[in-house]
Amino acid sequence: MTDDTRGGRAPGWRPLAGASLLERLRVTGCARPAADPAVAAELRALLETGGAEPVAAGAGGHLVVTKERLSRALTCPVHRTVDRFGERSFTLPLACGALVDVLFRQIVTTGTVGDPMADALDGLGVDGHQDELVAWIGDLAPSEAAELRAEVDRQSRGLADRWPTLDPAWLPRTQESMRVLLAGGAVELSARVDLAVGRPAGDRASVALVEVKSGARRPEHRDDGAFYALIESLRSPAPPFAVATYYTRTGEIDVVPVTLDLLVGAARRCLAGMRILAGTTTGPDDAGWCTECARVLPGVAVAPTAGVHPGVESVDPGGAVPAHAAPVVRLPHGRAA
Repeated sequence: MTDDTRGGRAPGWRPLAGASLLERLRVTGCARPAADPAVAAELRALLETGGAEPVAAGAGGHLVVTKERLSRALTCPVHRTVDRFGERSFTLPLACGALVDVLFRQIVTTGTVGDPMADALDGLGVDGHQDELVAWIGDLAPSEAAELRAEVDRQSRGLADRWPTLDPAWLPRTQESMRVLLAGGAVELSARVDLAVGRPAGDRASVALVEVKSGARRPEHRDDGAFYALIESLRSPAPPFAVATYYTRTGEIDVVPVTLDLLVGAARRCLAGMRILAGTTTGPDDAGWCTECARVLPGVAVAPTAGVHPGVESVDPGGAVPAHAAPVVRLPHGRAA
């Protein structure tokens, strides 16, 4: 099956490349947000008066909030996990994503790749933080190792063909670390984005954030982007003007303009997750139930949710299903599959 027919794209669709790709990232079709200290102050007040201090007390005095922890906390009640901070299980898709992330950084900064698998493994082993994953990859069965190498090679070629070396005027920063403290340091919002471009904001937003994914599109990817935008808005004079997800498997790019509605929604979602992570949430659980749970609930139809970010559609010109149209089932609190 060719990329043209995957995910509902029209025949003949081709991913953007070179200058066209960068132009799509730069031009969102919406006005860029102005620098407004009141916006950051209101977002911070929403998080702090909404529960940062009691949340931290419930978490033992310090709570670290990441996109992964938020996603686990706010998922379907049956599959929710809130107490596995830092834990992960190695899989071929996870390994592929880590390797492709390294190659993306290399291509953005140098424009070249030699042996994709060797370059990526060297990059993973630089600081020792990924030694367990590197060892896991080294212990793969020959068939699995060949499968992983083939996919990494394929995605690397696509990246090299589509992504130009960024002009220094864009001030590209890979693996940009973002951190914000709330309630006097009781709560820490922490993220690391694959690519940030643009000069620090002056009177108007000038930064775009890009996250790279090696797998399929998922609704939570837009939530991750909104979380990045929230942190950047709290730590900088202006929010980013766009958050984007780039899919290395297909070459799709999903660009979401940053608006006040998006930031407020991200803050409310963050607060809800903070309460669950700290065990201080009260009231009924209105979370969406995932499709896997719906399959074992007889007589209950699965329906698409409303858009996570109203008015924002996928930029895929072939008419792919918007990333926010995720099938879920909404049930009263206490109904377990």
